Amino acid sequence: MSSNQNLPKTQSAITITEFGEAEVLQHHTDAAVPTPKEGEVLVKIAYAGINPVDYKTRQGLGWGAQNIKDNQFSNNQPAILGFDMAGEVVASNVADFQVGDKVAALNFKGGCYAQYNTVDTQLLTKVPEKVDIKTAGALPCVGTTAKQMIDFADIKAGEHVVMSAPAGGVGHLTLQMLINAIDEKNIKLTLICSADKYQKIGNLIDVNKLEGWIDYTKEETFPELNADLLLDLVGGDAGKKALAVVKAGGRVVVLPSIWAEALKEAGADKNLQVEGFIAKPNAEDLSDVLKQVAEGKLKLHIQKTYPLAKTADAHQSLETGDTFGKIVLEV
Repeated sequence: MSSNQNLPKTQSAITITEFGEAEVLQHHTDAAVPTPKEGEVLVKIAYAGINPVDYKTRQGLGWGAQNIKDNQFSNNQPAILGFDMAGEVVASNVADFQVGDKVAALNFKGGCYAQYNTVDTQLLTKVPEKVDIKTAGALPCVGTTAKQMIDFADIKAGEHVVMSAPAGGVGHLTLQMLINAIDEKNIKLTLICSADKYQKIGNLIDVNKLEGWIDYTKEETFPELNADLLLDLVGGDAGKKALAVVKAGGRVVVLPSIWAEALKEAGADKNLQVEGFIAKPNAEDLSDVLKQVAEGKLKLHIQKTYPLAKTADAHQSLETGDTFGKIVLEV
């Protein structure tokens, strides 16, 4: 194995030993540095992204929390959260990645709220020179999710798409991909968002390309737009309300996927095709999104950067739902 000399045995990391509110996140300076197994590299993390799945996992919800419960907590071990990362390879036993390579990954085993993390090389991709390491650290989860959701939706030429939450981490990248599809496929795009968010996305896209905009804070009932597809990035009652925009027999893709059955039931009278969507770590998709950023086709907006020790504050900020773009930890 090739490695930087004198790698430390301990590191700073944010751990949890129980599920709960943000105060369960504990900052430790003596966590063990993991050792890479076969097919893995050790990365010194520069930046780690914060995503809704992080605070939901911290609360004890979803697949992330179940994995922690089954593995770390059942063995009385603390868990390190965090699925987004970018940094530098410091130990490698594979030919494709050398010590010193700048890399990024979406790593669903967690462990990114730390100075070092091991990553399966099948999930790892090199960061293009034109992409700064902070952007690369904030991008993996939202970028992979946005690309895979667009692919999953399989939007046809000329279709009318309605999308909610276009200013969030996943949303603002999905929005830019859809704007590109307006030029490539001649689709129509209508957004559901507040006036404040509509104003902010005007810094990312040409709003004149939009078919329209619905201010959910003012509309008690949404117009019947006969849209072909609803990309629902909210779910819940807001998702049910948005079903009015879809034509009979139309399609709905919802993220988070836990709302799929409820929306299918709510849209039964219109025979809507409702599918939940879940992203999967994929180095090829992440590489593609990084390339789009490098080429200027996509822009990742970072709202705020927090030091690792202030991870709890970062979680609380994201939970307000007011974020435009991404929040990132500087490790």
